Amino acid sequence: MPTGTDAGLLDSPKPQSVYKHGILEQYVIRFATMTASRLSPKRCVLFDGFAGRGRFDTGEAGSAEHMMIAAQKVKSTTQIDLLLVERAAKDYESLESVAAEYRARGIRIDSHNDDCGNHLSGMLQHSAGASLFVFLDPCGAVLPMDSIKDVLRKRGTWPRTEILLNFSADLIRRAGGQLKKGQFDLGGVAQADRVCGGNWWRDVALQAHKESGEQNWESAAEAVAYEYARRLAAGTNYGFVVAPVRRKTHHQPVYYLIFLTQDPHGFWVFGVAAAKAREKWLEFLGSDYAATDDMLPMDWDDPVAEQIEQEHAAAIERITGNLRALLADGQPKPVVKNVIGVYGDLYGEAKETAFTAALRALVKSGDVEFVAKGNKPHQHVIRKAGG
Repeated sequence: MPTGTDAGLLDSPKPQSVYKHGILEQYVIRFATMTASRLSPKRCVLFDGFAGRGRFDTGEAGSAEHMMIAAQKVKSTTQIDLLLVERAAKDYESLESVAAEYRARGIRIDSHNDDCGNHLSGMLQHSAGASLFVFLDPCGAVLPMDSIKDVLRKRGTWPRTEILLNFSADLIRRAGGQLKKGQFDLGGVAQADRVCGGNWWRDVALQAHKESGEQNWESAAEAVAYEYARRLAAGTNYGFVVAPVRRKTHHQPVYYLIFLTQDPHGFWVFGVAAAKAREKWLEFLGSDYAATDDMLPMDWDDPVAEQIEQEHAAAIERITGNLRALLADGQPKPVVKNVIGVYGDLYGEAKETAFTAALRALVKSGDVEFVAKGNKPHQHVIRKAGG
């Protein structure tokens, strides 16, 4: 069983970790407070099955500590309990040291030096009556699909459950290459079979590789990730989104983050969190990011900031067009139920402020009107003016 991607990273976060942690930092608090608000007691459980060290040697938070920070921030209004599992003994020792600090501050943290798969039943028992966020971020292969589907089935529809998992693109690329060469003795094909719950991925990968002109396995990894997510959600009330995670903008994805939720609000909040995390990732890359884009003028004082601003302006324009198309039939549209209609292929990249700017301009011009104006952007109900 692999350890978490935060395990063994002694120096500082890598670019892909910055993106992942940015999502956790934005998303966990909103999920916990929103989903626990209708429960008595107001309680949410966060499960990190590959928790790693908890904190980098630089003092920066790993995934588990981001969850601890969230629990501390809202403890006066919402009880967030943590269940952490880490297999590697040395990493677990570091994790426990960090957890002790937060236990002293009143945060309930149960931790185990063990394999993640051994604690799924305990997770379900511990989270009875509470909302549940499951984070599965191994350094390598994730849990077999059937064990994850079992969690979805047993949890039901309420209290809310959401899952964010790491699906390894590296594994599929490696296994695909071994499959094509008939190298079944190297282990990659069998490992991919276990993760995917069967050998269906083989045809998907080979077909995508063929359609790409057999130049690389990037399209194969993407095709398998989307089919994996579809199969994982099949027969449930869950929908999904798949987000590629790269070391740098021009690199192939290291892995895909697959997010599952039953609630349209989950898709909206996750998209907002992913967009903010992406901006942090670009800022972390700095000049390395700028150097990969030939369209960036090198005389800019701050190429990354300028690029982010240009992307934001372009997003406002694109979302404006999306809103016109969405509202063309004159029918009222609850924003939260039309996430993809609003963002299109900019979902997870365009910030929420791009939506609010586009909507504000359309309302000001008289093209769009509010049927109901919510306190937050996703709570609006809008329609074409005069509809």
